[in-house]
Amino acid sequence: MRPVGIVVATLAAIGAYTGVILNNISELERERHDFAELQARKILLSFETHTIRLFDLADLYLRSARHFVEQEGGDHLGRFLDRIAPPRSGLYSSTLTVLDRRGRVTFSSNPALIRGADLSDQPVFLHFRNAARDDLLIGAANHSTVGDQQYFHVARPLLNGKELAGIVMLDVHSSQIAAFYRDMTLGPNSSAAIFSLDRKLIARQPPPVADAAPMGSLQIWSDAEARAEGRFRKRSLLDGVERTFLYKRLADHPLVVVIGFADSDLAAGLDGAKRSEIVETTLFTLTALAFAFLVLVMEGRNRRLAEAERASRATAELLERSNADLERFAYVASHDLKTPLRVITGYAQMLDRRYRDKLDEEANEYIAFLTAGTKRMYRLITDLLHYSRINSQAKPLQPVSAARAADIAVSNLKAVIEESGATVTVGGLPTILADESQLSSLFQNLLGNAIKYRHPERKPDIRIEAVRLSGTIWRMAVKDNGIGLEPEHFERIFVIFQRLHADSAYEGTGIGLALCQRIVTRLGGRIWVESKPGEGSTFFFTARDASGD
Repeated sequence: MRPVGIVVATLAAIGAYTGVILNNISELERERHDFAELQARKILLSFETHTIRLFDLADLYLRSARHFVEQEGGDHLGRFLDRIAPPRSGLYSSTLTVLDRRGRVTFSSNPALIRGADLSDQPVFLHFRNAARDDLLIGAANHSTVGDQQYFHVARPLLNGKELAGIVMLDVHSSQIAAFYRDMTLGPNSSAAIFSLDRKLIARQPPPVADAAPMGSLQIWSDAEARAEGRFRKRSLLDGVERTFLYKRLADHPLVVVIGFADSDLAAGLDGAKRSEIVETTLFTLTALAFAFLVLVMEGRNRRLAEAERASRATAELLERSNADLERFAYVASHDLKTPLRVITGYAQMLDRRYRDKLDEEANEYIAFLTAGTKRMYRLITDLLHYSRINSQAKPLQPVSAARAADIAVSNLKAVIEESGATVTVGGLPTILADESQLSSLFQNLLGNAIKYRHPERKPDIRIEAVRLSGTIWRMAVKDNGIGLEPEHFERIFVIFQRLHADSAYEGTGIGLALCQRIVTRLGGRIWVESKPGEGSTFFFTARDASGD
């Protein structure tokens, strides 16, 4: 490979890795948004039920109070309050007021409203004076931007035939909407609101800002007129926060309930993941560039040796030295390249111990990212070296007891098996053509994965079995009862560096199953998986019988 090709390949790898990281971040953002929307839909359903119950109970209370006034008169309404208290602590705080046909107060549970006070200019009175029909009026909220000072009216008329004889009215404070909003889990900038279909704000938490836009300019009405429920995304005109809104029109009342979750809350939860991805990308880029530099050095040396060999037989010695250099390069990959990583890890840990109380939380977090990244790179280099030596340092294939290789793997994993409480059953296994060290490594990787990806609600139960497919071919199986995986990942898991889970969930470099596949390929077989999510997985591989071709 020419130097230009090496540089291009290295840059392409860095670009591909960066693209994967960016795609991961984008996918994570989409997943968080989809999850937040799913939660919002559940909350909207609860809010709808809650709101219907709120106004149904308010209407029931108004009808009861009106019936008492019609039967016993407004002067004795205090007895009604003694027997049937307004629904205060359970649902909302309220004040019961009765007006006569002229709009004067004849009774109020609010001491500030004296008997005879004139409320004939209030919208609730004007509504029934202009149209004296028996319906429930839900009035608009007052203009207060303080949560505990917000209220709205719920009223029914007192009728004498078709004439207006008065009004029974509740001044409902928005404490129940505030309580519902505090119980939401969509983030600190989420919102909950109730609007009427005639473009009035009934209740909202948090309260609108003082210079909020007029109700007629909000998008909710044009959408709600077309569809009974839906979603839209925009910057709220009531407080300037960018949100995704879900709304639903109530069937029993002329109202629309709305739940909104903020983009800023979703973005805040991704800051740590983005920083981690940036640190990991930086470490990968530096390592890839260093590796490419070493490859370029070796490429130049090999080219010079090849030219010298064509010129003279004496260059054979140079070629032998070049091969020795290649072996030393493998040593560099396994030792010298690990050394600076260990040094970086050591100094990062020293910084953490000495300066943890002197640095801010962000600096401590960066040190943790640095330590985790170097440790992950150390494991990656070790696994890559092991992967590259499957063919170069392997022993010739010879008759090997698969049962003995499985026992070696079980013995190597004894501590992990005991810690996890796993049960490993090894059935009758044949003698096959293999390298015992590599075969035991194959079993160890498959057993280790079965224990690592165990189901959280049950102990691992792992079985190793074998079935003869023909006179010369055996099929081995390692079956577990773990978490399983989706069919679309069956091929992907055998690709080097491909991982289905984040490092925070399961440790690993994504090389184990690729190494298993390479070992099985050297045995002349193939490896595959069958699995169902939540029910476990079975890894199969084939190998040749030791008795003949």
